[in-house]
Amino acid sequence: MSEPQAIAGTVTTDHAIVGCSDLSASVTFFEAQGFTELGRHSVDATAAAALYGLAADTEQIVMGVPGATSGLIRLVATPLAAPDRGDFHRGGHALDVYSTNVSNSCAASTAAGYTTGTMADYRFGPVQLQQAQTLGPDEIPLVFVGIDHRLPSVLDSQPERLHSELHSMVATVDDIDAETTFWTAVVGLQLKSRFPIDVPAVSEFMMLPRHAPITMSVMTGPEAAPPRFELMAFTEAPGALVSGRPLVPGALAIGVRVEDVAAAATVLASAGATVHPVVTAPGLDGYPEAAAWATSPAGADMELRGPLPS
Repeated sequence: MSEPQAIAGTVTTDHAIVGCSDLSASVTFFEAQGFTELGRHSVDATAAAALYGLAADTEQIVMGVPGATSGLIRLVATPLAAPDRGDFHRGGHALDVYSTNVSNSCAASTAAGYTTGTMADYRFGPVQLQQAQTLGPDEIPLVFVGIDHRLPSVLDSQPERLHSELHSMVATVDDIDAETTFWTAVVGLQLKSRFPIDVPAVSEFMMLPRHAPITMSVMTGPEAAPPRFELMAFTEAPGALVSGRPLVPGALAIGVRVEDVAAAATVLASAGATVHPVVTAPGLDGYPEAAAWATSPAGADMELRGPLPS
């Protein structure tokens, strides 16, 4: 069997897309985690339809951490109703940030009025981990990660901060082997690590109704810059796929930056992804760029972004 074709050129992940029923409420939530608003931009009906399956103009708000040029979050307004995801749904699953003190992260989120779970504190191989989860508007799961061996983040230069920029976005799939191959061999991300986790405390901090072992693949772009993209599979817990398109409240997708959006879309389609038309839309800085929504064979959503054709 021939090797799959890969997207040409440099491929990076620089942000995550979040579907929001109430932009103001979502902004307040991420501000409570140390993010600031970087810009507001209108998305016209043509782009909103092609990218998000929406029937009218919409608005996006870009949020980031001062001093960080990646690890951004793009909030996109949607008028649609939130779906019933269930506890073990497949698709966009969670956002992660590094924390320099997970106990303080939990206390601050609880004090701000957000539902926050218990903290897991456990040894995993050579590292000690603390993790806890808080739920934002539209039940967006945000995970606080405390670890003694971090990947690059703004905390390297700003250790006084409680939280980093967006450390990673997590998507849940069924066939993690095939899906990891898709994201590495076709999309072009680099596999940083692959591991099983069978720790009851992890299921507890994820607010699951019972213990569910998982397997994870952590992938990065060049230099492992944030946000990383993580695939997770529940090895013993079935769940339904919740698609991010049309964009519903709480939907999560990874922003993938490529050199040629149209060419990348063709490569993805040939590898079995569902790809929607390339349109012009405001970028993270508000200036027009090429964009296309795509869904991997296992149902993980991405938004391709890149320069307009010359």
